[in-house]
Amino acid sequence: MCKRNGFTLIELLVVIAIIAILMAILIPALQRVREQGRRQSCGSQIRQHCMAFLMYADDYSAKLPLPDIPGGWLWDLDVDVVNFMLQTGMTKKMFYCPSNRTMHTNIDHFWTFQATVVNEKKLTGNFIVSGYCYVLQMTPGTGERPEIQNNPLGSKIWLKTTTEKQPALRELSVDATLCAWDQRSPEYPNGNFGLVAGGTLNQVSLYDRSSHLKSDALPSGMNIGFLDGHVEWRHFNPQWESPEYEQAEDIPKPRYGSNRRFWW
Repeated sequence: MCKRNGFTLIELLVVIAIIAILMAILIPALQRVREQGRRQSCGSQIRQHCMAFLMYADDYSAKLPLPDIPGGWLWDLDVDVVNFMLQTGMTKKMFYCPSNRTMHTNIDHFWTFQATVVNEKKLTGNFIVSGYCYVLQMTPGTGERPEIQNNPLGSKIWLKTTTEKQPALRELSVDATLCAWDQRSPEYPNGNFGLVAGGTLNQVSLYDRSSHLKSDALPSGMNIGFLDGHVEWRHFNPQWESPEYEQAEDIPKPRYGSNRRFWW
């Protein structure tokens, strides 16, 4: 009689345990690789935003496309500015960071938050909610932006033209990194970045959130697009309030807003 060889129950359990261990090692590594790819894609999109603004300035005597309607938050972008950017070849998806799953899953809601689609290259209405923020002054006669917060050296400015000194240091377009500042606690020492209550929560029961999050309490960092067109990655430092970093220019800080603050 022919004897059959097979695995014993113990051998099968050992194999399963080895596979589980390998998966536990590989999955976080794969997730980091995927996030690195999303970060690079996001940086490319921010570069396109900066290039669109610079193209506008080339046509309008070095003036940047200043928004007429501020909206309530820094990522609210006037539809007239959006329409120009679309004419330069940008698309709807390029206004949203690939790392922000909330915005990508609900892109049509944010795109038409206070706007109506005419066609792929034109909107009407007031503003969209973008996945990026814009360090732009308002159109003259529509009000001034408040002074940029946590700016001890007085070097951070709202941009109006491309003729500012040191363009390589002037932030123009940045990742949307925002927090519920009023939720600061031992669990959320810098506010909650993953569950931010705003207009979207009122409209469709959806919390806003930051891009590039390690956890709801900690972003990994953000892409920053500058007035000269280059883009840098700026790591988030949870110790930004310490004396060592108080005067630092390149540390993300909560620079705009009150209970809902935007960082760059």
